[in-house]
Amino acid sequence: MEEARLAAYRKAKKRVKKIKRFYRHLTVYIVVNIVLLYFGLRGIDFLEINSPEVNTKVVFWLFWNVLSVPILWGIGLLIHGLCVFNPKINFIKAWEERQLQKILKEEYRNENSL
Repeated sequence: MEEARLAAYRKAKKRVKKIKRFYRHLTVYIVVNIVLLYFGLRGIDFLEINSPEVNTKVVFWLFWNVLSVPILWGIGLLIHGLCVFNPKINFIKAWEERQLQKILKEEYRNENSL
């Protein structure tokens, strides 16, 4: 009994550690991206104001480069969160079960038709 409790404790401790890492990742994401967006957008504004001859395509490219970091990092953060919190996605399991039953029926029909 004691061994089972110890195993459960270790498992819970490991899960708490993963959750802490996710929240640390989220905090770094928020802080870094606020700073990047602030200075990136201010830099683009500065460039537009002080260099009126700058090509609009360059400004557009810079703007999307500034936005791409939070977007791509956010996708990674979302994946990290899904791995940590492991939501039960029932519709995927239901789809898998339907596909399995469908294939089994086809196999059964093929075996019986021979």
